[in-house]
Amino acid sequence: MAAPGPGSRKRPAEGLAELEPRTYTCQRILGKGSFGLVYQAEVQETGEVVAVKSTRMKKAGGEAWMQLNGESEREVQVLLELNGHPNVVNLRGAFLSAPADGKDEQEYTLNLVLEYMSDTLHRVLKHYMNVRRKNMDQYYVQLYQYQLLRAVGFIHGLGIMHCDIKPQNLLLDGRTHTLKMADFGTAKRLHVGRTLASYVCSRYYRAPELILGSTTYGTSVDLWSAGCVLGEMILGQPLFTGGDGIDQLVQIIKVIGTPTPEDLKAMNSCYPRYAFTPSVPPLAWDKVFKHTASKDACELAGHLLKFDPASRLPPLYCLMHRFFNALRSEEKLEHRPLFEFLPEELLWCSAAEKERLVPKWMEAPAS
Repeated sequence: MAAPGPGSRKRPAEGLAELEPRTYTCQRILGKGSFGLVYQAEVQETGEVVAVKSTRMKKAGGEAWMQLNGESEREVQVLLELNGHPNVVNLRGAFLSAPADGKDEQEYTLNLVLEYMSDTLHRVLKHYMNVRRKNMDQYYVQLYQYQLLRAVGFIHGLGIMHCDIKPQNLLLDGRTHTLKMADFGTAKRLHVGRTLASYVCSRYYRAPELILGSTTYGTSVDLWSAGCVLGEMILGQPLFTGGDGIDQLVQIIKVIGTPTPEDLKAMNSCYPRYAFTPSVPPLAWDKVFKHTASKDACELAGHLLKFDPASRLPPLYCLMHRFFNALRSEEKLEHRPLFEFLPEELLWCSAAEKERLVPKWMEAPAS
């Protein structure tokens, strides 16, 4: 099936009904998960290589596309809405198929056809540590973190939170070093007063308010995860590696110190009043990063990794941070896409903020 047009914001049935039929030839398995399988496939009509994410689901009766339920429906709808952003994986199409074993007539496989990306940030980090035996160069930390925060800002602007940001869900093009956010199976929409499940996000990247059982959290959970990704790119390994949920909070406290009563209330207003003893002071980020990170990198990590969700620096303000000045300072053809913002990305920015985000040299046409 063909992809919806860039920037389309449609319901699943509406967007998918417009797609042209396509034939796919599976080439190899790219990954497995609780959801199902991801294949590399070729579009026979065009020769394009794509990724196909296959998830088994039950048909409830009636028109198939209107029966998408739970996480599958949410992922299709969210991807259609986000299509067209350079740092979010593009949905090229979708189709239903019967299971290969054919045992259950009411069971179908939902196949999401996504643009193919050659790598993930997780595999790149493993390559740095296990093969190159060195930390990632600061330039690539800046480049990847900038694109991640830009994607976070875009989805948050549309009232969507990812809820599972981690290196495994960040796709990379090894040639252009473009980063794209993927796997929106647990994404949620913001609704005032809505009760949410607190058990979301992989443990190493889970915000402390989720560990404390908050069911009224917001987009700040993604900012915490983005801070964890930044720390992992600097260190070459996950920043907080708890053995379980409680130990995860212990590992966080060892780094950023003991939460105050005000912090606890900000994270979960229903959490019983509790005094952590003994009180643990925060570590300096330079020490946490083993004196390998710049002052600006340490400062940005501190802005993202705070107990109080409301005090975490919003994505666009993160993009304005000095840590990314090196990307703005030098005019390079490969840097231009970083600053080609969609109109909706800058809706809330003042003229002065836009000047901080978009370098002067972007005003000249690309040579």
